[in-house]
Amino acid sequence: PNARHAADDFPRQVRELQAWVSGVDLPEGHPGRGVTANPAGPGTPTLWMLGSSNYGAQLAAHYGLPYAFAYFITDGQGAEEALAIYRELYRPSAQHPEPQPALCVWALAADTEAEAWQLFTSRERWKIDRNQGALGPLQSPAEVAQRPYSAAEQGEADRLRRTALVGNAAQVADKLRALSDALQVEELVVITWTHDPVARRRSYELLAAQFPAG
Repeated sequence: PNARHAADDFPRQVRELQAWVSGVDLPEGHPGRGVTANPAGPGTPTLWMLGSSNYGAQLAAHYGLPYAFAYFITDGQGAEEALAIYRELYRPSAQHPEPQPALCVWALAADTEAEAWQLFTSRERWKIDRNQGALGPLQSPAEVAQRPYSAAEQGEADRLRRTALVGNAAQVADKLRALSDALQVEELVVITWTHDPVARRRSYELLAAQFPAG
């Protein structure tokens, strides 16, 4: 409710959430004492900290929580530093005696590399517009093609493409494995959004086939 104090209140809110999902009551005098989370079940969800800065990494380490770096927000900027801070400052907890880092990435696979890059133009244009303060829905590749890039925008598009996890299924799988090895994380959470929901589902199908369970 009060954005100016949101960062100051966040640690307290994490503690409250931990108490409510674990069934442990809050301290005497706390306004949330006696409040229970429903529906209740035989188990409790595992809490993760999703962050795109060093602050979230430090907080997850302090509370002994699993930490997922929001790679999809920063395009990887700050990931190595945040994960290093998380591992260095980690305080073991009863539920998580060891640090548990992960990455949340945006990736897109298609049946052909050319199709994947064409689909990527929707996100590419959206990110360039957003960085200029223009927020809006994803446009189709056909709509994007009607808006030629300026010289500055083309430079930004080239930069986005150099780091994008885009291609055919095998290419994206190789990029994901290389990223996992480089940052020493064993778990990647993949999210994809495209202008076409059919292409989105197909991307998930292709990547799932590259990483069979078991």
